[in-house]
Amino acid sequence: MRYRLLIFTCYGGCATGVAASKACIKIWKENPDEIKIGCLPAVIVPWKFKEIIRNSEKRILIDACAVQCGKLLFEREGMSVDRYIELTSVLGIRKQKILPDKDLEEKVFKVIKKEVDALLLKIT
Repeated sequence: MRYRLLIFTCYGGCATGVAASKACIKIWKENPDEIKIGCLPAVIVPWKFKEIIRNSEKRILIDACAVQCGKLLFEREGMSVDRYIELTSVLGIRKQKILPDKDLEEKVFKVIKKEVDALLLKIT
């Protein structure tokens, strides 16, 4: 199945990573026919890489913090993205190795949703 948008995110052990994973799941639930969450580590598997390219019109990559693990992985493998977000920089916060509070979850959701809507050409 071909998706209009494939979302890749860091599910990492920090507040922004957990908030991003929750946001992406919520966005996928809201758009099940247009969006799918991709497996970030799968980009290193040659046949999965080809499948990702073949089955997605657009891709967005979300890193939770300035370490930029996802970006480094994508660059190493030559995977292109249509949008890139690094959450701690965008939100002007520091990485915290805690669970996110509801306020942070809402902020992260809004940041990601705005970019997803722009990619899908939806007006919010």
